[in-house]
Amino acid sequence: MKRSLALLLLLASLALGQGEVLWKRLCAQCHGDRAQGVRPYPGLEGVAPFFATPEGRRYLVLVVLYGKKGEGGLMPGFSQLKDEELALLLNHLRALLGAKGEAFTPEEVRRERGLNLTPDQVKRP
Repeated sequence: MKRSLALLLLLASLALGQGEVLWKRLCAQCHGDRAQGVRPYPGLEGVAPFFATPEGRRYLVLVVLYGKKGEGGLMPGFSQLKDEELALLLNHLRALLGAKGEAFTPEEVRRERGLNLTPDQVKRP
């Protein structure tokens, strides 16, 4: 029993580490190491409530898949990433913001693939 729990904790910490690596590689240049924003790009503190609602969660998945046109310019989408990677990235952002809500799953990302949205079509709920 103790061994199973230790293994589960190790896997969870590895997953968090992978999300952090993705964040630093893909997001931190614009949104900062702690999601605080790097001018002219916005901080992401305001999206914390989205993690707790179905509409908000869907919006966050669409933004990372297809991009978003906003006040700081055009955020690219990252549809080239695997569903697992996008879920890890969103879960890392959730942890950075201390947001409430369940962890994202690869299935949650997969449901939104194939919509072929443009960044202009991704709208806040």
